[in-house]
Amino acid sequence: NLLRERVFSFMKQYIFLIFISSLLLFSLTFGCSSSHPKKTHDHRDVSVELREKLDEKGNVIKKSFNHPYYFTGAGLAYMLSSVYYKGGGYITGKREKMVFQEEELQNIIPPIISAFSMANDSQDILVFSSPHYDFWVNTRSYFSMFITNNELNIVFSTIKSKKSWRTDGRALQMSTYWRNSNKRIFKDPLDVKRSSRWSLVPMEGQRFAPGRPNWLIIDLSSNLFGMAGSDNVSDNSIEADSSVRAIERKVRTNENVIEDKLRKLKVQKDEGLISKEDYEKRKKELLGKF
Repeated sequence: NLLRERVFSFMKQYIFLIFISSLLLFSLTFGCSSSHPKKTHDHRDVSVELREKLDEKGNVIKKSFNHPYYFTGAGLAYMLSSVYYKGGGYITGKREKMVFQEEELQNIIPPIISAFSMANDSQDILVFSSPHYDFWVNTRSYFSMFITNNELNIVFSTIKSKKSWRTDGRALQMSTYWRNSNKRIFKDPLDVKRSSRWSLVPMEGQRFAPGRPNWLIIDLSSNLFGMAGSDNVSDNSIEADSSVRAIERKVRTNENVIEDKLRKLKVQKDEGLISKEDYEKRKKELLGKF
């Protein structure tokens, strides 16, 4: 009996020490934040945040991003639909696939456009996308976006990371806490160098940041994609508001024109009036004019 009591007492002390250690680790991990996120969109399938990096004293680390930026929906959709990666198993091999499918693009594009229009020159945009294509398997992508030198930077922490609903009951909660908990599984995209499970595939007009195969840089020289607002906004609040509205009107005009022309071009392809090769060639020529 004495031995049993000692063993029981030891187990209680051991459990207590584990609890204290876990509590301390949690406070160190989440109590001292190195960033200041501001959530702009929170939905079951996607969350978007504006994030400012902080130094050791809690001051904002100044950047030189070209923000705010006013994207067109058609322009951003074209760019994101042109982001490809390779990933797969050992049996099937790594196949080249689109990072974002049409349904996912419809969910993430509006909040991303909104976030870029609100961002300042020190804020990047963090996107956590978890589209529900399959009831049993939930894929997750986590990435940062920002603009420098008239180029869009997309930096991935993870792409299409799978989470099984069968093996993880937490996925059934479908709560904000669950989504935030999953985001903590992944590293800050800017701290990730590469992945052994996937790799981005640069297409025309795209390139990697030096030594960073998870970091894609896309040229924004075409007005189709949108306009930067930082150089067009006056310090005067009335003039600034007028300038922003003028930029947004021009962006919407470009978007409507390009969408109409692309729609007509697609109809010609679908009706067999032009070949798929001609369609792709004319689409590139059309996009190059904006």
